[in-house]
Amino acid sequence: MENNIIILEDQDGVEVEFAVIDVYEFEGHTFFALVECLPEEEENDDVLIMMVEGDLESDDAELVMVEDEALLQRAFDEFLKRDEEAAE
Repeated sequence: MENNIIILEDQDGVEVEFAVIDVYEFEGHTFFALVECLPEEEENDDVLIMMVEGDLESDDAELVMVEDEALLQRAFDEFLKRDEEAAE
């Protein structure tokens, strides 16, 4: 992860750049809040929440989609709470 930018592959194998806007621990997991990097004239408010699978400090760690909808919602709510607190 260089300059808070990571590159992920979509389901078609296309590489997409994302800015990391937050990394946080919640309910025993590490979550990344990401926003797709778009040209300056395009605005993007969509936040992608992904979870770290494996040990974050090892080469085995990877970002995965959160399959559990309830956990995803709680993790997103936690991100919103953290974002609001940071804005104050």
